[in-house]
Amino acid sequence: MSIRTGGVRWSLMLLLLAPITFVMSLDRTALAVAAPTIQHEYEFSLIEMSVILTSFSWTYALLQVPGGWLAERFGPRRMLFWANSLWSVLTAATPLGFNLASFVTLRALLGVGQAADWPSSIVAIRRWFPLRERGKGNSILLGGLYLGPIAAAPVTTWVIAEFGWRWAFYGYGALGMLLGIAWWAFFRDHPAQHPHITPEEVALIGEDAAQRAPPIPPGAFGRCLGEVQFWAIGMQYFFLVMIQSFYGTWLPTYLVTARHLSVKAMGIYASLPWAAMFVSVFITGAVADVILRRTESVWATRVPLAIGGFVVSAVTLMAAAQAPSIPLMLALLCLSLASVGVTQVSIWPSTQDLGHGATGLVSGWTNFWGNAAGVVGPMLMAALVKWTGSWSGAMIGISLSGVAGAVLWLFVHPQRPLVALATPEPGEVHGRRT
Repeated sequence: MSIRTGGVRWSLMLLLLAPITFVMSLDRTALAVAAPTIQHEYEFSLIEMSVILTSFSWTYALLQVPGGWLAERFGPRRMLFWANSLWSVLTAATPLGFNLASFVTLRALLGVGQAADWPSSIVAIRRWFPLRERGKGNSILLGGLYLGPIAAAPVTTWVIAEFGWRWAFYGYGALGMLLGIAWWAFFRDHPAQHPHITPEEVALIGEDAAQRAPPIPPGAFGRCLGEVQFWAIGMQYFFLVMIQSFYGTWLPTYLVTARHLSVKAMGIYASLPWAAMFVSVFITGAVADVILRRTESVWATRVPLAIGGFVVSAVTLMAAAQAPSIPLMLALLCLSLASVGVTQVSIWPSTQDLGHGATGLVSGWTNFWGNAAGVVGPMLMAALVKWTGSWSGAMIGISLSGVAGAVLWLFVHPQRPLVALATPEPGEVHGRRT
């Protein structure tokens, strides 16, 4: 959409926010794709490689709540620029690793750099998009995130084959730096500050009301800890990422070691579930906005889709573990990760619904739990492979997380903002549009 027709928000989303998230995802996923090569070169054990793959998530998870607070306090423009600069430099520095400790350190520092990205992005969407457009807005952001693994598998394997694994990290780091500079040049923390926006688009977004939202009150985080919804929205994401982490860390290794695919074939097949997820988030985002317009119910828009996504993702992952053929296995894995995408589209608008002016805090809390699972999931998977003696048993064990996640959504009520953080949303009263 052009600027003249009131599309500054969509231009920023499609040309800046989604591409930055895409490259951030490339940076994360590249190591998982290169893991078999790095593991062979440095003779790391399966457990040692799992420590390297998860070391990013330790620091990333621990800094989510502070990152969300900083995004609200200093604005997404400043926070995302500096975070992007740091993680791009660290991505390019990944080839400096030479043993277990150095790889763990570099990946942990990358987690520090990327910690402010997601809360900053969610805050930016809340400030730039009205309630009725947030399903689609969040789906585009998620699309950028999941396009990374789609591209990372074939592109990284090609770079590894042609130039060696180190050059993938050099290239991704340089691309990230260029996008960070563009973000600083063209993004503004509030729509009214943008030099090309029209008064009509500012009014559509509801910026005047959004700028009057009070800052996060002192002690709000402590008071949120007493609310069931706060725990439910966080912990359901823990169980979702327990399932999703398999695809982001161990799927390439599983395809090579358990299904005996070549590295070249793995590079193609490992991207297919992410392609399915990429499509599903766009479809779900559009459907969610239609449901909201027709029902005027935030609960009906978010909760049923989230529960359904959990159930289908768990059942199909179990079935994929037992699938006798490669095509059937891939079809089930695609359906499983696509269903994870359905739940993802419900989660992030719900953090905006629950948090309002403290969206950064709620999204940071939620992402903390997800990335805690990013640590636990891959290590648990490695332990289950060793304990059960098979990847199938480990996949079935991980898929049980879907049951817990579906139950937790029964305690999430996006139409009722958290008491400690509640501020009225422009055009909304008690979860219904006016």
